[in-house]
Amino acid sequence: MSTFTIDFPGTADQFATKAGTAIKEKGGTFDGDASKGNFHLKTPAGAVEGTYEVRGNVAGNPTPVSVTINKKPFFVSAHMIEEAIKGFL
Repeated sequence: MSTFTIDFPGTADQFATKAGTAIKEKGGTFDGDASKGNFHLKTPAGAVEGTYEVRGNVAGNPTPVSVTINKKPFFVSAHMIEEAIKGFL
């Protein structure tokens, strides 16, 4: 298990919408809202599963989102997954 924080440049609602759209476009599942949720995505290397929780939102500042990866392919680093998620957003 690996946890990291993403500073999303928008509101919690915008994060949930954008993350859900990006994951579903890649063939994954997304079940969440502006406060928390989970996701599952199949990749050629194996499945990635995780959860997220919005840590607060102050107008004019990035929205901190805590992401926990619960399942990942053995040979794919948590850092690679973090960078891929940031790229989706």
